[in-house]
Amino acid sequence: MNRVLNPSKYLKGVVDEGKTFYIGFGVRSLTELGKSHPGLFDLINGHTTTLTVTGKKSSLRENTKGKYVRKQPESKESIWKHIHYYSKRFEKEIDYNREFHIWEKELLHQYHLALEKAETPQKEVILHFPAFKMKDDPALYMKAGAAMNMAIALGAYFMIYDNIFEPIVPVTKIEHKKMLSSGNLTVAQKLELVDKEFVDHDREGSFQGNSYRFAMLKEMEPSDVTIGLGGFDEYLMFEYTKDDLVIFENLKTGNATFIFRHSLFKTGAELNKQNAKANPAFLKRIVHNNIEGWNKQFSAFFKR
Repeated sequence: MNRVLNPSKYLKGVVDEGKTFYIGFGVRSLTELGKSHPGLFDLINGHTTTLTVTGKKSSLRENTKGKYVRKQPESKESIWKHIHYYSKRFEKEIDYNREFHIWEKELLHQYHLALEKAETPQKEVILHFPAFKMKDDPALYMKAGAAMNMAIALGAYFMIYDNIFEPIVPVTKIEHKKMLSSGNLTVAQKLELVDKEFVDHDREGSFQGNSYRFAMLKEMEPSDVTIGLGGFDEYLMFEYTKDDLVIFENLKTGNATFIFRHSLFKTGAELNKQNAKANPAFLKRIVHNNIEGWNKQFSAFFKR
């Protein structure tokens, strides 16, 4: 994900007015900065319960050191600095005072936001910032934006969660059926499916949810999102008319992402995991193996 410049677009129309929400990320997608960040390991492993985020990177540094902007109305101030260096040309020490004209700055914000650990209903371990309450307020958007950018810096993405840490996805349509069922399977077929989906591809975290995928699906700006029976325990259907794609996704790791061509897809057709590949609109099935591999295959289908 790129740095968030307009946080309001991720919140307005997504989180209901007055509702509590959290901003965070899963521990399985840490960036190199996140993996090397002092204190993050202790937080994940339960050695500490909270971590005030700080660091050298802009969003992390601004959290504790403060973010400064040009003072309004804009004006410059003069400061004198002592310059000292060794000149190889003249082979001697150089000392002098120099006047600089710089923009006057003022403090925009200094939040001291801290991370805590939690678990989603899908058993995904996440790190999150303190609770926010939704309202159409520039101050809220600025603070939420700071949390989003710190999440991206440490976890490669941010996700918005509700008060029980269920990921919030803006649903536009509801179907009173399962969006993608398992089909009619024999016991032997079910055992084979479990072996292939859960054991072979994700041995370490078969039953952990992965909100990273949902964050990426939201980032690509779907034209419609349809939820069926079971909600986040089942598949959701994401439609991308600009990219001519329909994508079925389940939050639980150990399943797979199903991608179809939108222009060939018939929404009324009965679809399950067994007949999906025979559908004329079918493009690819991406197993929930690892984040990097999934993202590379997923991103290849988008035109932008």
